[in-house]
Amino acid sequence: MNTSHELDPKWQSQLRKGYLELCVLLVLRQQQSSYGLEILQLLNGAGLAINEGTLYPLLNRMHKNGWLESTWEAPAASGHPRRFYQLSALGNTQLPPMLQHFNANVKIIERLEETQ
Repeated sequence: MNTSHELDPKWQSQLRKGYLELCVLLVLRQQQSSYGLEILQLLNGAGLAINEGTLYPLLNRMHKNGWLESTWEAPAASGHPRRFYQLSALGNTQLPPMLQHFNANVKIIERLEETQ
């Protein structure tokens, strides 16, 4: 049991798992198309510390769920092809209710804090 005032890493990990998909969908809605490293940099830049070992399995799972589409693109100059992700039709329909549900939960927490 964590007796210090530090945040329990297990709890923090579970919370992150719950909203990482939403964050990726939001990034792709904004960018319209993006590859893994760019998504990683955008998430990190927004303050969401995430690594490749977390992001790429998440992108693959979201692709399998039908929320994302992807295309491989070779750079004009030399370099490795990149897999670009876009929201699928299903991803576009999933995003608004997911965001609404998340925001409703934030409001519940805010109301609970106010009653203290």
